[in-house]
Amino acid sequence: MNDVLCRIGECWRYAQKFDRTLIIDARKSELGDHFSNYFEPKYKSPNIIFDANDDDLEFLNGFPCFPAEIRGQLHRLDATLRETPRLRATSDHTLPDIDFSRTYQEAVLVYEQWGGGSLSFRLIDKLRLSPKIRPMVLNRVRQFDGKYFAVHVRNTDLQTDYKNFFSKIAHEVWGKRLLVCSDDAAVIEYARSFFSSSEILTSSEIPNTGGKPLHIYGDRKKSNIDTIVDLLALAKSEKLFFAHVAEGRPSGFSGLARHLCKNKYLIDDLLNIPQPIDFSTVRRRFTRHRRDVKLYLWRKISPYFQTY
Repeated sequence: MNDVLCRIGECWRYAQKFDRTLIIDARKSELGDHFSNYFEPKYKSPNIIFDANDDDLEFLNGFPCFPAEIRGQLHRLDATLRETPRLRATSDHTLPDIDFSRTYQEAVLVYEQWGGGSLSFRLIDKLRLSPKIRPMVLNRVRQFDGKYFAVHVRNTDLQTDYKNFFSKIAHEVWGKRLLVCSDDAAVIEYARSFFSSSEILTSSEIPNTGGKPLHIYGDRKKSNIDTIVDLLALAKSEKLFFAHVAEGRPSGFSGLARHLCKNKYLIDDLLNIPQPIDFSTVRRRFTRHRRDVKLYLWRKISPYFQTY
């Protein structure tokens, strides 16, 4: 989820910088579905199209394209997971890529890459949940009221030494209500027995995937919704714990959850819940991103104007 948001975030920023229209086709990405089934822009823009359909791609086939080898074949591109063979679309058998620091003469630019990071932090502030899933997500997230700690463990495609990690945080979570989120059912079962003094909470039912990542296992739509619920439930916690994976870095999903946990107003924004203006948040945002303050104030005030 974080990788998809990062790639879209980078393309969105490029489209704004060079006055292009961003067309998102996430059906064959690791999301495996229309992006609009899960998110929508907070503010409508004619320069953002959240769902490309086959007719759109057929229409774009008639325009000059970069990379040039893809022209006329946009509807045939098959962006699959990194664990499976990919259709290499360009002549040197690499995935379509662009240089985000330069402009192009071609009318159509094709970008299909992977990679995480923190670009999702900026993008998530521009999104809210789609009305298609908002009631379901809101109903599931509302059960996580009151005080609790949370822990996230990534342990399928990326591995974590979670037993050692649990030992290190045991004294901090002793006797606390503890939400445990993981892509590995075995991790949650181990947590139930290891944290015997804590009330263990879960936000999703995790199947035994045999070590396969959830985003390529079973019902993709259910997995995507569960991922969003886990993300928001982790973010609502008083304190969030996570460990670095074996590669020596935190999971991008853990980083995104931490960002939301530190900026809890984003949770209500995603759920489209109007809140009173928090001037401490205004001051904090003014210090970090001065240009966002007017937008933040208008976002908080505008629902009250619409009421009348």
